[in-house]
Amino acid sequence: MRTVFVNGSVWTGTTESPEWVAVEGSRIVSMGTGTPPDGQRFNLDGRCLLPGFQDAHVHPPIGGLAMIRCELHDVDPVDYVATIAQYASSHQNETWVLGGGWPMNAFPGGIPRREMLDDVVPDRPVLLHSSEGHAAWVNTTALSIAGIDRSTPDPPNGRIEREPDGTPNGTLQEGAVDLVERFAPDDTVADVARAILAAQTYLLSLGITAWQDAWVRPVDHAAYRVLAQDGRLKAQVFGSLWWDRERGVDQLDELIAMTTEGTPRYRPGGIKLMVDGVIENGTGAMCSPYVGTDDRGLTFLDRETLLSIVPRIMAEGIQPHFHAIGDCAIRGALDSVEAGDSSDITAVRPHIAHIHVIDPIDVPRFASLGVVANAQTLWACRDVTMTELTIPRLGSQRAKWQYPFRSLVDSGARLAAGSDWSVSTADPYAQMAVAVARATSDAPDPLLPEQALTREEALRAFTFGSAWVNHDETRSGTIEVGKVADLVVASDNPLTVTDLASVRTEATFVGGETVYQR
Repeated sequence: MRTVFVNGSVWTGTTESPEWVAVEGSRIVSMGTGTPPDGQRFNLDGRCLLPGFQDAHVHPPIGGLAMIRCELHDVDPVDYVATIAQYASSHQNETWVLGGGWPMNAFPGGIPRREMLDDVVPDRPVLLHSSEGHAAWVNTTALSIAGIDRSTPDPPNGRIEREPDGTPNGTLQEGAVDLVERFAPDDTVADVARAILAAQTYLLSLGITAWQDAWVRPVDHAAYRVLAQDGRLKAQVFGSLWWDRERGVDQLDELIAMTTEGTPRYRPGGIKLMVDGVIENGTGAMCSPYVGTDDRGLTFLDRETLLSIVPRIMAEGIQPHFHAIGDCAIRGALDSVEAGDSSDITAVRPHIAHIHVIDPIDVPRFASLGVVANAQTLWACRDVTMTELTIPRLGSQRAKWQYPFRSLVDSGARLAAGSDWSVSTADPYAQMAVAVARATSDAPDPLLPEQALTREEALRAFTFGSAWVNHDETRSGTIEVGKVADLVVASDNPLTVTDLASVRTEATFVGGETVYQR
């Protein structure tokens, strides 16, 4: 059966500008102008046909688990307590109340308190991760089970937030979350498989036909394999296997073995290296102290460690996928790539996600070293997090170094885009709108507007740019004859519509199969 998309605009991601596109089976078989070939017509009715979006940094197991547990994403903070109480009441058989989705800017200083949870769940432990994934909110019962009190020292890679007398107040930062999490029930393969399917439904509804999972634990790896083998995994997934920062280089052989266990639909070809935390809570690794402190943040994988492991990872043909937020973390990641064999860097395609604060002297190094800049564009605006938590910590000079997308592109760097969902929305149109405007309707004052992208650049980052970093550019990422028909029907043309954030996905196709229709 041949399907021909007609009567709309087509953005191919190439120099071609066809009036129609024909799909037969799973492939794009022809496209052109003038009279289209015979076949079943798909009437675009003025809408726009796009390549399927690819998300270069996303967390479907984490986001999906939040969706099927106590979900606080998109809940008004004034309703948190009622939402948690309702969930606990309707899940009496669960020994722990697990979930999350609260952003740091929902609480003064980014610090929620245990008493709010104690009032509604006094008899069971509660563990709710922040939407950013760098903190957790716990109740007194959870702290007690973990043996955390005023005498408990902070772990080397985290912080226990406290009352003036040292009593834990209910917020755990970074590695301190592990002190409680180790007592919670383990996620099972069945749990994670159900979570991935819930996440897949959401991502496909946004037109995301492929993604890179930026934090694949062994249980996630097993769940992806099950779903890929039984056909329930529809999207194309590239997996970045989690480097356990509590272990040493001995884990490398295990991870290398896991990279051989992929399927055509699920390819675990990367290793995720979490170098530091985030600026908002003062755990992003900075080269000089945060304003008014002697604190330079937390470094989970220091420069010396990266220099020892990254060249070995690259030598195995495995992609290093760095989480690096602060200027010092980003510099260490770049240094470690530079220490490796660059003779075939395009076969490995290292990338640094988040690229929040980059010292200008390091910007040209992305292009010269062949390191992809993996941008989370939604964050490049003056929202409450930026104005109340981030800029006050950075100070005026370093605040000008944030999310330098324009400088990276102009220096020749390759740009990919990822949402970091469930930290924030996975909606590509909303993300592209911020990439272009450096502002939102709620935060209209632009953040460093000179660093904005064009619409074409933003759209390419969410399609071919991310397909490239996902080692998927020969299969998808553009609309070309011979490529797989991973396609999106958008309500409007993102290049010409007045309000880019208002665009919606109306249909999604994976390999020519309709997987979502609005």
